[in-house]
Parts: sequence; C-alpha cells; structure tokens
Amino acid sequence: MTTTTLLDVWRHTVTATGPDLVLPDGCRDLIVVCVPGSAPTAFVSELHSAPVLATGFPPGTRLTGYRLAPGTRIEAGPLLSRVVHTAEDPGSHLSLIEEHCSRDAGIIEAFAGIEAAPVTTAADLARRLSLTPRTLQRLFSANRLPAPGFWLRLARARRAALGLRGGACLAEIAADAGYADQAHMTRAFRNWFGATPARLKSDPYRLSLLAQSGLAVPATGEQISTR
Repeated sequence: MTTTTLLDVWRHTVTATGPDLVLPDGCRDLIVVCVPGSAPTAFVSELHSAPVLATGFPPGTRLTGYRLAPGTRIEAGPLLSRVVHTAEDPGSHLSLIEEHCSRDAGIIEAFAGIEAAPVTTAADLARRLSLTPRTLQRLFSANRLPAPGFWLRLARARRAALGLRGGACLAEIAADAGYADQAHMTRAFRNWFGATPARLKSDPYRLSLLAQSGLAVPATGEQISTR
C-alpha cells in the first residue's frame, strides 16, 4: 500500500494551439507552466466528473505536471505561491508537495480497497474496511472528497475502458467489470467519457487518455493531455 501523495510526473511541450480534451481520472495535478518570454505560473487542476475541454496554451509552452494520488488533500494557496518561485527546480517541487499535500491513513486504506475491487458497492467497501457505511461517508466528507460511490463508479469505468484495448467483446468487458449488462456500461461511459464503448474502442486518442495514470490505472509517466 503506497503512502505517498505523488502518483506520477509528466512533461509536455505544446506544439499546436487549441483546447485539450480531459477525461475524468480521479486525480488532481499540480501543473507548472512555462510560456516563452513570460514568468512561470502554476495551478492545481480540478477533479472532473465528466469530459471537459481545457483551455489550450500557446505553442512552445512547457508543462511539468505532478499527478497527485486520488484523495490527496492539497493546501493549494501556499503550495502554488512557493512553486512559482522554484519553477526550474523539480527537486524543490517534490519537497513542496510533501509539505503541502497529504493523505490520511483511512483514505489510503479506502482507496486501496476501491482499486482492488472497483465493482463493489459502498456498503461492501465499508464492510471490507470494518467500518459502518456512515463512518465511511464521514471519512470522505472530512477529507472534502466526493462520496465513496463516485470513486467506485469511476474506478469501474476506467478499468472497463482499459479492456477495450484488447480483443474481448463489449458484453464480456461489461460482465468482467461488474456491470449488469452492456447497456449499463454504455450509460456509464457516456456519463464519464462522453462516448459509447463502441466509439471509444475505435478512438485511439481517447483510449490513450484513459490509459494514463490515475484511479485504478497504474502510473505510466506518460501524459498527452494538458488538463
């Protein structure tokens, strides 16, 4: 069970103008932005529950992203104010993340349970953690997080989306992910990813976004969305 708040580090140089598609991944990123001829800036990305188009950056912009593990509490104000003064020093960024980001023991255990078995219900998760459903709900609320059901549904959808990269049929993928049927999976994919499973399966770009590190997907070190 990992206790660190840092899940992955990615770097990206913008080569074309235009917005970027962002799909829900259960994470927030600290992103350092270096636009040629301008002072560095930084921001913390939002936690998304549906697809969004992020504002594009001008060509030549260099982005360094620090993907924070699901459930991380972030002291965004102090973190951002200090990061911009050390934009060219990644080592300092890592120290600042450790100083201003945290995950308590209960949240670490809860997310380990979610990622181990994302098809379970919140009640099932609570039993596995030896908690009452009410106590589990309070744990997430105290950490300013969406309810456990949000994370379980997203983890299930992201795991199912990874299955699209293989040769299994959609009905088999739906069953393996714990959906009642293929129609159930289709509704979930439309809500989370803005596309049906069939469309996603034929869209390499969206599939590559869903294969990037995040909830229920291992760290990859690769990133093509600027969030």
